[in-house]
Amino acid sequence: MRLPSKPAWLLIGVHTFCLSIGFWFLGQLLISSAEHQVLQDCWTDLISRSAAVAKVAGMLRANEAASIGIDRLQQAATEAAGNGPPAVVLVSKDWTVLNAVATSDSDRWNLGEPMKWQPDHAPMSKTEPLRGRIDATAGSCAALAYPTADMESYVVVYDSRSLNSTWRNSVVAALPLAVGIAFLWTWVLSSAATYLLSTRLNSEETRRTAKSEQDALRSAQDLLRTRDAVIFGLAKLAESRDPDTGHHLERISLYSTRLANALRALPEYQSVVTPSFVRLLGISSVLHDIGKVGLEDNVLLKPGRLNAEERSRMQEHTLVAGDCLREIEQRLGASNFLQTAREIALYHHERWDGNGYPMGLSGEEIPLSARIVTVADVYDALSSKRVYKDAFPHDECVRLIREGAGTQFDPDLVRVFLSIEAEFAAIAVRFASVAESRDAENSSISEVMSRNQEAVLLDVAGNSMLVGDSSRSSSVA
Repeated sequence: MRLPSKPAWLLIGVHTFCLSIGFWFLGQLLISSAEHQVLQDCWTDLISRSAAVAKVAGMLRANEAASIGIDRLQQAATEAAGNGPPAVVLVSKDWTVLNAVATSDSDRWNLGEPMKWQPDHAPMSKTEPLRGRIDATAGSCAALAYPTADMESYVVVYDSRSLNSTWRNSVVAALPLAVGIAFLWTWVLSSAATYLLSTRLNSEETRRTAKSEQDALRSAQDLLRTRDAVIFGLAKLAESRDPDTGHHLERISLYSTRLANALRALPEYQSVVTPSFVRLLGISSVLHDIGKVGLEDNVLLKPGRLNAEERSRMQEHTLVAGDCLREIEQRLGASNFLQTAREIALYHHERWDGNGYPMGLSGEEIPLSARIVTVADVYDALSSKRVYKDAFPHDECVRLIREGAGTQFDPDLVRVFLSIEAEFAAIAVRFASVAESRDAENSSISEVMSRNQEAVLLDVAGNSMLVGDSSRSSSVA
């Protein structure tokens, strides 16, 4: 069974508190109403039973109260009908006992003792008795006070059994139980309704939240897929300037992620090379040569060796890529992806010994992502056919990379590469066979790309996707 949420418990608590206050007032009202009704019934009963006493009291005067009036009151009290004779006490105007005319054996009134009279309301006429309560030995009792003829004293009539009767006690005693049962029943029903309503609302909110999160996740995934597709498309556009590289971007991405995954086995790299780092490296690595889009054809496509000036111009592609990605990062805001892509594009030609370009960084000054791509890029350059050379055998590629440990490459990465060099060979063979089977298709695609390349580059430059200002857009076009 699912427990209510914290707001539901709070709502039930407030609801219980309000019900408790309401039922407490209701109980007090019912008890007060019951007691008032008992008093009214007792007064009515006393009036009928004390008619003779009232008649005698109306004829008495103060000077007669201690003489013949006493006998007459006693005689009148014994003539009462109904539930038997009431108790009769003669008191002065200040409610001091003058004589206990007729009382039960349990009541003892001393002459001169003050009577605790609690009036209920003033009489409507002089002939109507005062109604109230007195504190007798048996407890609080309903009482009537008949004034004497000269209004100097009162004849108090009461029944000690009235307010303490079994009926009155049972009624008043049953009220708290009745109120408690009513409260419990109402609380159970209302709390159950509150719980069901809050659970329903909470379930609806949970479903809406889950749907919203799913929609947001789906949108984020669509956005990431779109981003990756656009990035890969731009990278392929830059690669199309150099048609001899074949599936260079795909191979670089695979080599880099395989090398990074293997590097995670080393304890000192486990906190750095996380699954997220590997994923970012896989997509960011395809932008490593994006700067070549800014190079002239006579440099990029030259079939022979480059002279010093051309080599210097070729090396500028790292700076072009770094500036391009930095401007994108400034426009869109910082992100791990753009930072990783810029590090790779700018520093993947640096050397471990500091003799690389463009900054001459050495050792761990070179970002790890760039050091990984350096190994992948060199292996691919050695194992692939280019306009200026044939593909090297895999063993020769491995030998050259092994010899470059500590000079061109990070020694740790070389050791990891040597442990998985068979995987590199398998990737190279797989893409070589794919390239051979698609030669005819690639030639037709290259022809189409050649015709549309200028228009595509102008569109890209105009939208500031690769270059931030108009002067660089012109050079790219």
